[in-house]
Amino acid sequence: MEPGTPAPPPSAARTGAIGALVAIWWAIDGLVLLTVVLLAAWLNPLLVFAVALVICLAINLACCNWLNRHWDRWMANAGKKLERKLEKMRAGRLMRHPVAWIQGGSDFWFGLAAALTNAISTVAVARLIGGHPISERRILVASFSFALFVAGLGSLLEFVLGDVIRAI
Repeated sequence: MEPGTPAPPPSAARTGAIGALVAIWWAIDGLVLLTVVLLAAWLNPLLVFAVALVICLAINLACCNWLNRHWDRWMANAGKKLERKLEKMRAGRLMRHPVAWIQGGSDFWFGLAAALTNAISTVAVARLIGGHPISERRILVASFSFALFVAGLGSLLEFVLGDVIRAI
């Protein structure tokens, strides 16, 4: 390929595979939290916190950036199921406030919504509602907020329930 020539678009199979991995990561956030709690029960909770924060941040950044870049193509195909789930989430009494925070404009509220829902959900809702790409800063805020929440809550639960978990 000559310099300055745009890269060819990724294959449909590759895009579909990466989209499936993003969707799986999005769906297993509860399992990730449980894993952090269990690891913190058997290892040093502060070490688990730091490692979980870095790993969750890296994975969420990769997933959210991919989703942001490939939104239009992905929504045309596999995103229909996500769109239905997001519609239910927006309509629910519990999720009404986080959805409003995503739309609100403040990085603080955007981060809080990401911490309480999931970084991928927050970026997806922002893309769905706004109809335009999300800034790198917002993606970082969402990814860091959710990673901090998962790592922090997982380690905190170990401090509170550590003896019970180790007894099991």
